Amino acid sequence: MKNKIIKRSIKEHKSHYRKKAQEEIMGFMLVVIMVMVIGLGFMFFFSPKAAEQKDLQLQNIVYAWLSTTAETKGVKELIVDCESGSCQDLENSFIIIDNAITKSGMINTINGYSVNISGDANLLYSKGNLTGNSRTAVVPVSSSTVKLKAWFK
Repeated sequence: MKNKIIKRSIKEHKSHYRKKAQEEIMGFMLVVIMVMVIGLGFMFFFSPKAAEQKDLQLQNIVYAWLSTTAETKGVKELIVDCESGSCQDLENSFIIIDNAITKSGMINTINGYSVNISGDANLLYSKGNLTGNSRTAVVPVSSSTVKLKAWFK
């Protein structure tokens, strides 16, 4: 009889440890899942945003615009003038970019575009719907930067 009690006691003891081990494993799995969810949350909120795509065709349009003459001065000279406060002639030269985008055939594939001159000269010109995927071309001029950005359909 004593032998049966000892065997039963050993079986109960083993099953007790098995249950305890299962509880430990379930707790560990719960912690792992929580850490993974928190990690994914951090990756979602703190991941770097997609970089703007650079476009060679847009860059060519900017260089062509910068090398043209608007009225009596070149566009580069107009940007330098705008840095000192006289931006009216430069604003009139944006018609050249309108014509270049139309003639290049890009007008059929883009929703809109903007030209941002920043630095000592601050000027923004935009046309069309400025939403969706975009590509850019950035060209330094004097102490300013010319950025042409197009939003594609």
